[in-house]
Amino acid sequence: MKKLSFRVIICILIVNLTIIPFLFVLKGYGTTEEIDSKFGDSPEIDGYIDLFSGEWNKATKVELFLDDLPIKFWVMQNEENLYISVQFDLVLEYHNATEFIGLIISNSSSEDKEEFIDAKILQFSNISVNIFNYFDYYINNSIFSIDTEKNGDGAANLDGTTSTYEFSIPIKNTFENEEDVVLDYGNTYAFNITYGDVPIYPNGIKKSTIVLINLGSLPSSLPTLTNIILFAFCIVIFSILGILYVFYIYKIFRLKANIKRVKR
Repeated sequence: MKKLSFRVIICILIVNLTIIPFLFVLKGYGTTEEIDSKFGDSPEIDGYIDLFSGEWNKATKVELFLDDLPIKFWVMQNEENLYISVQFDLVLEYHNATEFIGLIISNSSSEDKEEFIDAKILQFSNISVNIFNYFDYYINNSIFSIDTEKNGDGAANLDGTTSTYEFSIPIKNTFENEEDVVLDYGNTYAFNITYGDVPIYPNGIKKSTIVLINLGSLPSSLPTLTNIILFAFCIVIFSILGILYVFYIYKIFRLKANIKRVKR
């Protein structure tokens, strides 16, 4: 009995020393969040979430952490743009007058620092009266340079203790240059979501996290096998009906001819 109890205690110790710490490691160093973008109608990019119109209802909604800052992260697209909304709460006195949210975009799904070449930043200049600017930057060797051609749009708003940032980023933009990541349907891109309080990049960035966004593919314009079968079936049916109709007309004329002969 004592030997059995001793073995049970040893097993419990082994579990505590191996499996449980392993679970904590998995929780602390989990894989990058992967988000599927859904199709929906374009929301109004004004820094307000209109619950009455349901403009963001079709978005994929997840909760993330920028280090210790919890945020709501919403993603949606249509045939022209990718739409992203970031919302978070801070005690009012902790909202910095020049806080910002930035989306630093990789040229692929790679999280390699060198692949992050495009930055869309919503920067408050005076958050107390909701004065903000939308910036489009090109990144080269960690140096942020203003794009010669600004792509995308954004708006920000502080309502009570809640900050809301809305972004609109073109998909498959016809104006392609080396200063922007050209998002394409059906591909995956890494986004570094950043928060900061001083308008100096990248030194002003205080918190960040990386997510992978899977852009949806456009509906195929090619007919499906089911549609082809139905189309062929309709052709066969209407062809048979056409033949029967012609045969019926032919029979009517033959009948009329026979009636005339009988009358003679």
